[in-house]
Amino acid sequence: MKAVTNKNLLLRIDKKTAALLEDLRRLFSEEASEVYLVGGFLRNLVLKKPTADIDLCITGSGQAASAKISGYFKATQVVLDAENDVFRVILPAFQLDISGTADITANLTRRDFKLNAMAAPLSAVHQGNLPIQAIIDPTQGLPDIENRVIRVTSADVFSADPIRLLRAIRLSAELGFALDGQTQSLIAAHAALISTVAGERVREELLKLLETSQPGIWEKCLELGLLLNIFPELAPCYRHPQPYEHTWDVLEHSIKTIYALDAILGRSVWPYQNPEIITEIYRESGFEKYFAGKISGTSSIRTLTKLAALLHDIAKPQTRSTDPDGRIRFTGHPLEGSRLSSQILTRLRFSKKEILLVEKMVCYHLRPVQMNPDGQLPSPKAVYRYFRDLSEAAAATLYLSLADHLATDGPNLMVANWQEHVNIVAHILSEQKKQQTRLTPKRLVTGTDLIEHFSLRPGPRIRTLLGEIAEAQAAGEIKNRQEAFKFISQRLGSKPENNLN
Repeated sequence: MKAVTNKNLLLRIDKKTAALLEDLRRLFSEEASEVYLVGGFLRNLVLKKPTADIDLCITGSGQAASAKISGYFKATQVVLDAENDVFRVILPAFQLDISGTADITANLTRRDFKLNAMAAPLSAVHQGNLPIQAIIDPTQGLPDIENRVIRVTSADVFSADPIRLLRAIRLSAELGFALDGQTQSLIAAHAALISTVAGERVREELLKLLETSQPGIWEKCLELGLLLNIFPELAPCYRHPQPYEHTWDVLEHSIKTIYALDAILGRSVWPYQNPEIITEIYRESGFEKYFAGKISGTSSIRTLTKLAALLHDIAKPQTRSTDPDGRIRFTGHPLEGSRLSSQILTRLRFSKKEILLVEKMVCYHLRPVQMNPDGQLPSPKAVYRYFRDLSEAAAATLYLSLADHLATDGPNLMVANWQEHVNIVAHILSEQKKQQTRLTPKRLVTGTDLIEHFSLRPGPRIRTLLGEIAEAQAAGEIKNRQEAFKFISQRLGSKPENNLN
């Protein structure tokens, strides 16, 4: 990166964004107020990081400016903070956050971090170029960007808005920047304030943090006191010992599971083993698309699986018991963990669909390795039932189980056991693909067919029988309508009264 303090430097804006900014410049060209590009947009522009989020600040009414922009583009307007005159306009390819101010310099000095406390007049943008000398930088944010450091603008930044505590960690992970010493000390001193922040605000920052893959970031979150203030239910896991086969204590293991999952998803490197153990994992063609799939708003299956990785063993301390022979067990911890996870995510205002997905992953994270009794690969029916019970969470839970395995053994991985686990996951995924092919044709029989042919009453029993037919069809035991009727006849111990064809 060129020295950002070079006054002759021109910052280049991509064509699509430049066209939008030109529209906005024309829209406000006859206004007495000045419109500024501010905050994260400028920071990312200096870093040459693409962004669809554009922050604007106007020396006037943010509400009026937002209404003018939304009217011009016929776009949706959202109130973010009416008291502080902050609004959002959502365009097809961009998100504009608009705020009002009386004094741009005073506004910047009240912002969170120096690298975000910059502004540039929209009028300074010409043909997609912004001269760096046009940037207003009262707190010296440009040198911080050059030195790759995150530094607060003042000592009362976190007490003014405690969500900034988590944002500091998230920016550090997102940008790969270090937190300076004073900023770290202030975070540690104010960490308890994060529990006073509205759940939905914590949720949004947490999801952004989960999108990152920076090594050591979760330990930093723990070290500075944020992790256990966001998730107090994890406190009993901190330094809670595990049986000999585990390399780390419960909380360390949970954090390592996040990193292992990132490696499995191809977003980082697992530093404790040869990279080949990751590359040999079975991945279908739709692997990346599946994990990138959106669940609700900004959450994806990938981010929610990482959240499940953090929470999957949360109930181990309270379910711990010791057998007479000294063996330590955590009987029932997946089920109890799913209950705790639901409570936590409800508090943090996750949607019902998001909560259900994480619940299932936590509840069933051991199931993949429990499907091969006596070392046999899971049966077709076991695979069918697994996908039936976990639905959208099924594939994610398989990869979570692999991450759990890596984070259990760490540098002491037993290759033969790992290979067996990898083979189980590959078998389950390939078998399910075969079953999808078998189930793709039109349903063999309907509930009405069963009622008519077997003189059955409508009710839950019909649904059960249809489920058994689908299971047998997926397993390849029945292939046509006649075989389906014969199958049900055997289940009922009777013969159908009408023609089976």
